[in-house]
Amino acid sequence: MGLILIGVAWALVTYLWDSYQRATQMDTWVEVPCRIETLAVDDTQLNQRGMPKYLLEVTYRYQWNGHDYIGNRIKRLPTEASDPRKLKSKIEAYAAGNETVCFLDPDAPELVVLKKDSKAALYTIWFPCLFIVGGAGMIFSALFRKKA
Repeated sequence: MGLILIGVAWALVTYLWDSYQRATQMDTWVEVPCRIETLAVDDTQLNQRGMPKYLLEVTYRYQWNGHDYIGNRIKRLPTEASDPRKLKSKIEAYAAGNETVCFLDPDAPELVVLKKDSKAALYTIWFPCLFIVGGAGMIFSALFRKKA
């Protein structure tokens, strides 16, 4: 039981650490001006409950080293919601014609986002670590239990 607990917790720690690493890597990305070309809400897909899933689709233009590029990501993962009202602030922020900034990877300028990933994964990594310690305690107590 202790090994299973450690294994599951370790998988979660690894996932959270990788998420934090991706967000930290975005700190090296370059901020460049961009212009929002189009913004649309796609409601043709369904979520797991069979209800409409509202997906925010955006395209924007930016320049890097004299070349024009087109981006289509707000964040690394798709921006979606189960209620279109939850997208209202993003729709206003990324309305067509708005001038804003985007962040691009200077080594691969086609990798671009309007908003960097959060580093919140690092703040929650301690929780699965508790289960690793608990699993290790279970193993330790099983191995070194005093025989009656």
